Amino acid sequence: GNVYDGAFENSEPHGIGKMYYNDGRVCKGIWKNGKIKYEGKLVDGKPHGRGKKMYPNGSVYEGEWKYGMRRGKGTSKWTDGSKYEGEWKDGKKHGSGTFNYSNGDVYSGEWRAGKKHGKGVRTYANHDFYVGEWKNSCKDGTGTLTYHNGDVYKGDFSNNKMHGKGVFEYAAGDVLKSIGEWKDGKKVGFFEDIVRVSK
Repeated sequence: GNVYDGAFENSEPHGIGKMYYNDGRVCKGIWKNGKIKYEGKLVDGKPHGRGKKMYPNGSVYEGEWKYGMRRGKGTSKWTDGSKYEGEWKDGKKHGSGTFNYSNGDVYSGEWRAGKKHGKGVRTYANHDFYVGEWKNSCKDGTGTLTYHNGDVYKGDFSNNKMHGKGVFEYAAGDVLKSIGEWKDGKKVGFFEDIVRVSK
């Protein structure tokens, strides 16, 4: 049969140990109640180097570790089908990476301390997409939001809303584009509307 070498609790592998399987495989890592919870390299009993951790909620992280924290390149998968693949620091998404949401949205770009921050692209399940700057996981700064109906807004954003100078180009209708100032997603003050010329 299989042979386990390591810490036990209640007659089951529990703690740091190695399982030698009949087929020649060796599984070393941290065990809990007879099941492997972390498989990979350890330093002072903590994940360090490449490894794979299975969490109680069913999510899995596979990648690089540093003294027990996700750090470097790695992939996390959640039970709802969402997935992040990219860089980590201090256990949080940090650097460049791609997050596939369970609803079909995809964000690819820069992260800081677990939040979308810097330049990035988010494609929404309804086929809208945003290319631009992010701050604390919100559209913030300069960007372009293209709607699935063909309308396009180019300009400033704050806290996920059109805010500041911008140009809204309409895919259909009498007005071709509106140029002006936005506040909290609404037009404010004077706007220059350029009318579509019909032939």
